[in-house]
Amino acid sequence: MKEILQTLNDAILCRGSILMTRDGMLIASALTEGLDTERMSAMGASIVNEIVAVLEAAGLPGLAQLEITTEQGKVVLVEAGPTFLLVLLGARREVGPGSIEIRSAAQRIARAARLAHTQSPG
Repeated sequence: MKEILQTLNDAILCRGSILMTRDGMLIASALTEGLDTERMSAMGASIVNEIVAVLEAAGLPGLAQLEITTEQGKVVLVEAGPTFLLVLLGARREVGPGSIEIRSAAQRIARAARLAHTQSPG
């Protein structure tokens, strides 16, 4: 999984990416030095859970992608199978050009998770 994240980071020149469960458990990360992976994972889970609850209450289940823009950068959250991919972009980076790479990485992660699940004993 880390290899997928690093390939994504290199392709879109982002500040980093992490893979986490909906409850915030960190699965893999490829963040630039100085960024707290545990804090990023907790933040991502908090955002995902709040947005998913609001969407479900509005009759719009199934969060596919969420983009948040701040003064210092952008956060993109994408569903990746049973997990979520969080990508950090710099303030001057636009999501548009990297959107295909982000979605592709999420799909590779989801496929890898399905494959691991089907190959696990039990």
